[in-house]
Amino acid sequence: MHQKRKGWHPFWTALGAALLVLLPLVGTTVLLSRQQLRSQLRQAAQSQRSVPLSLPREDHRLTLLLCIAGEQPGFVLLYLSAPQNCVEILALPAQLTVSFGDAPVPLAHCYRAAGPARCRQALQASLPLPQDTRYLALSAGVLEQLAQRYGDLRVGFSGALTEEELAQYGRTGEVQGICAAEAHSFLCAMDADGLLPPARRAAARAAVWDAFFRQNMDLLPTALPEGLRSVSSSLLTDLTAQDYLNLADTLEFLANAAAPVETQVLPGQWDPAADRYGITAESLAAVQTFLRVSPTAGHAPSDREPYPSTSIPESGCLPVRS
Repeated sequence: MHQKRKGWHPFWTALGAALLVLLPLVGTTVLLSRQQLRSQLRQAAQSQRSVPLSLPREDHRLTLLLCIAGEQPGFVLLYLSAPQNCVEILALPAQLTVSFGDAPVPLAHCYRAAGPARCRQALQASLPLPQDTRYLALSAGVLEQLAQRYGDLRVGFSGALTEEELAQYGRTGEVQGICAAEAHSFLCAMDADGLLPPARRAAARAAVWDAFFRQNMDLLPTALPEGLRSVSSSLLTDLTAQDYLNLADTLEFLANAAAPVETQVLPGQWDPAADRYGITAESLAAVQTFLRVSPTAGHAPSDREPYPSTSIPESGCLPVRS
């Protein structure tokens, strides 16, 4: 009988050698392609900023309710103001109690039942938000598509969660690189488990958005409005064509002035038994801080004024500030 020969077959040996050579080349090509795209975006942003702009107008500002759709929706309020030179981020717990159909329900329930426009309306009925607050809702897939051009984020979650809590989800308190898909999966896993208070989970979401704006401010004036237009058919939003133009100019002013990014979580009263995160006086004060509004001047823009501490580690606000 014919006896099989032992040892490596020449075909498999050649294949293994080829893979050893090709895999590093493919990985390097992908990395260089992403770096080249980011460099092109940066050059485009710098080119755009080489054209001097006039001083910002009062309408170079935007208040936006950002909703990330899914079984575990996420919510963030953004306030961009060129006249005040600020980028404000206010994370909203999904369990925030709002009025929907004359009944108190979590904001996440309101979103799943009626969408982002109804969420905006419910928030305006409960919080002192401007009447011209816009809304923007997008799926995790669209968010990942938009975020690809910016690359991974360097995020530190130590200000939001303890080492033990992070370890449950395979993370540490050290600053770490994370892509949009990983960030979304991490945040959704925490919301699905429901083991941590809502403010803690919202603080982790705030940390991701804080890193996004800090690390990509020079790219946003050109890339963000163009990116949103490119996926406009996949968005639920009331942003108009004029809003996109205004957004580009506002971000341009903010990038040129190196606007500071301030991030916090809406404080509130957490009732685990009822699964409600109620609005309090501290909630209202936090929104005034978020909007740079003076408590003694109605809704007129002003510099920040001091407010009582809103740090409630276990059941309320967990600020994420630089």
